[in-house]
Amino acid sequence: MAITQLIWEQIQPNIDNAPDIFTSASGDVSPLALQSRLLSGLDILCPTKRRHFDHQFMLIKASDSHLMLSLLQSEIKSRLPENNTAFAYHINEHKVTLTETQNRQDNFAASDSCLAAQWVESEILFGCVRQPDDETFKLQAGLVHKANGGVLIIGLQSLLDHPMLWLRLKNMVLNREYQWFSNDDSHPLPFSIPPLPLDLRIILVGDRVSLSDLQEFDPDFYQTALYAEFEEDLFIDKEQVITDWASYLKAIAKYQNLPELDGSAYNPIMKAATRYLEDQYYFPLSPDWVNSLLSDAARYADNVINGEAIEKAIQQKDWREGYLLQRFREQIYAKQIMINTQDQIVGQINGLSVIEYPGYPKAIGEPTRLSCVVHFGDGEFIDIERKNELAGNIHSKGMMIMQSFITSEFALQHQLPFSASLVFEQSYNEVDGDSASLASLCVLMSALAEQPIDQQLAVTGSVDQFGNIQPIGGINEKIEGFYAVCKNQGLTGQQGVVIPASNSRHLCLSDEVLDAIKNEQFSIWTVEHVSEALYLLTGIEYKNKSGINLYTLIQTRIQQMLSLDRKQGGLFSKWFK
Repeated sequence: MAITQLIWEQIQPNIDNAPDIFTSASGDVSPLALQSRLLSGLDILCPTKRRHFDHQFMLIKASDSHLMLSLLQSEIKSRLPENNTAFAYHINEHKVTLTETQNRQDNFAASDSCLAAQWVESEILFGCVRQPDDETFKLQAGLVHKANGGVLIIGLQSLLDHPMLWLRLKNMVLNREYQWFSNDDSHPLPFSIPPLPLDLRIILVGDRVSLSDLQEFDPDFYQTALYAEFEEDLFIDKEQVITDWASYLKAIAKYQNLPELDGSAYNPIMKAATRYLEDQYYFPLSPDWVNSLLSDAARYADNVINGEAIEKAIQQKDWREGYLLQRFREQIYAKQIMINTQDQIVGQINGLSVIEYPGYPKAIGEPTRLSCVVHFGDGEFIDIERKNELAGNIHSKGMMIMQSFITSEFALQHQLPFSASLVFEQSYNEVDGDSASLASLCVLMSALAEQPIDQQLAVTGSVDQFGNIQPIGGINEKIEGFYAVCKNQGLTGQQGVVIPASNSRHLCLSDEVLDAIKNEQFSIWTVEHVSEALYLLTGIEYKNKSGINLYTLIQTRIQQMLSLDRKQGGLFSKWFK
């Protein structure tokens, strides 16, 4: 059994000599330098010498934020020569002619080698024909004209909101010709306009949901376009990776004209990064996350962004976003939501869960009181949440797995002579996820064995049909939520949480919780099997060849109830005839 009092060195890469490690980090690199797969796709889309059969479309799985599109635009412009594509339309007495020119000032000359747009509409994308009052007709250029001969980057969601724009754009790019049209079918074009030769490459940027919608809407296109993903994280397997990530941070800061990073800034940034990804072995590459953190810190910096500025920015952000969290905890502090952190009770356990409120940027960790009542019956496990349609499918799956473990573990050839009802007390919203299945199984075992559970401990984790403990999400918020309640009710030195061993890599706790752990006021235990959790919670081993154990207590109680039922000719006597 793994029992660990976690300290900071186990949770975070310990870099005492941060200035030395980051000495070789440079901001004079492309912000996309770490995106090797993405850059490989751009190499194909933007070759040194363009040929008629080269790709015209590329899909990139990434956030279609302004910063992301701007970074892509900057990278592509660095790869392309100057765009000298130029055309001119001339209107003379309602007669329109088109000429190819070399003048960059002509009305349909390309304005850049690469343009980007987060949002497009028909006139923005394709231009239009205008007739001002008492004036001659005018042709207004759109993005396809301004980027003609180069690359146009578009946020995918805007095209999905206007599917006809996408179909028209794709057809024009494939046919290499722009055909003028009227946006109003009841008012056709007043005169014929020669089509414009079009040599355009399109990059569509969107998240996984947008890409899925496009795949469903236009499956054939999805199979032919180039595809690449913006990698959202960086695996830490050697010291050089940390240096590369520091170069990435510096490149983003330089690109956004932010102050330089001081060596003292990296430890708090890495802690924030670990907490953001919930994984100690990865660093985030999301440019929006990096820019948000550094921009907030720049408000508290003078000439450089140091560790103090980073910590101040994080503290202020937590304070601004903390109202709902504070109000929820006040409900527990005022005993409006009942959580016991000091006694020992049969059939009651403190589970840990996270709540995500719509429109609220943070997940709220909360302790939840689970109770189980066992009585003579026909072996039915009553999940009150599911009976009242307050449980999601994943929660129900976890409960069924728990039941399967019970049936298999005790090798029952007959129905369990008990019925059990489990409920999340004072829970009035839908419950989903399987992170409470370990707590549910432990509280059921407590009720069956009639042995109390130490309420100083809280439990989270999911179980499989063999009793193995599996990882869950939101581990930091869950631990900090229970710690806050224990602190309010009085720390005893015996309080703590039981978590899956596989969740150790996801830990990145607040300084206050870490200090309490170091001072032995609060503990974290990691377990791999339900038997380890039961021993911690009850103080009695699950299975032991010599002495009392939970398994024997439960088996004995089952046999006693079956014997009593046979004597009385009751419900289960037919199983033994």
